[in-house]
This record gives sequence, C-alpha cells and structure tokens, in this order.
Amino acid sequence: MTSQEKKFLAKRQAFVNSWQKLAIAMLAVLGILLAWLFIRSAYLANPFFVANALKEDSIAKSTMELSTIILPILVWVLFISVIIFVLYGFAIISNEKKYLAIINNLQKGK
Repeated sequence: MTSQEKKFLAKRQAFVNSWQKLAIAMLAVLGILLAWLFIRSAYLANPFFVANALKEDSIAKSTMELSTIILPILVWVLFISVIIFVLYGFAIISNEKKYLAIINNLQKGK
C-alpha cells in the first residue's frame, strides 16, 4: 500500500469516527430549533396554527408582509441545502471509489 493510500485510509477512519457525534449534535440542534420555533414563533413552524389564523382572518398585515418576504428566502435555502446534499453525495461516491481501488490493489497483491 502506498503512503498516499495509507493517508487516505487514516482520513477516512477519522471522518467515520467523528461522524456519529457530529450527526447526533446536528439532530439535537435541529430538534431544539424546531421546538423553539413552535413555542416562540408558531407562524414559522406550525402550519396548523397558520391555517387556523387564516380562517379566522387574525394575521396582522405586518406578519403577512414578513411572511411574503421570508418565503422566497426559505425556498432558496431549501434549494441550496439540496444542492449541498447532492454535492456531498458526489464526494462520498468519490471516496468510495478510492476505497474500492485500494481494496482491489491489496487483493491483487496477494
């Protein structure tokens, strides 16, 4: 195995070892953010609250204006998030190809 392949495997092992803690932390932050939004700003997180307020015509004009401003921003954030996710998938597949090449090299050496 070359030194470059050893470095790649060491980096991969470090990433794999850190992923579980990072993923749990991200899920916790997302859960806390969602709970906070439900409590502090139901208009942003609770569609049933918004639907009820629309039926009762109880949404202030300033809130409606803010909502119409925030909606395009949220759509852009959604699309950017999906793009990042897809690009991350390309990186994962690229790493897997390297990993499989290393395994194939090791098998040929036997």
